[in-house]
Amino acid sequence: MSPTAAVQSRRKRGARKRLRWGGWVALLPLAIGILIVPLTIRLASILALDGTKPFALLYPWVIALRSPALHFPADLVGSSSEWMLYLQFPLYGLLMTLTFRAHKYLRAFIIGLAAHFAGLFAVVLLAYLGR
Repeated sequence: MSPTAAVQSRRKRGARKRLRWGGWVALLPLAIGILIVPLTIRLASILALDGTKPFALLYPWVIALRSPALHFPADLVGSSSEWMLYLQFPLYGLLMTLTFRAHKYLRAFIIGLAAHFAGLFAVVLLAYLGR
């Protein structure tokens, strides 16, 4: 067997192994995002007692949707912010899953953090615009 054939054989085995493990492991960030929701809801109920700033650190997209700078109707704000309360972390997990499937684990974690910090930036920006 030539050296190039041996390398190709190893690549095929590695590709098969990745395909076999890639199915359920790739969904790990989404599963974690779904499983963490009850814990974050409980933590949000505790943080809400301290005011909006600690709550905004955990759920920035909820606070961004409630911003008066967006001029949304009150009934739409109530329902959409409640939906965002339950969907924020699964959406982070879905976003990370798309990157995680490409075997870029650190990049997936950084993208999840970037999405969260983008929400914090949106809260600050909307607070500034809402004055």
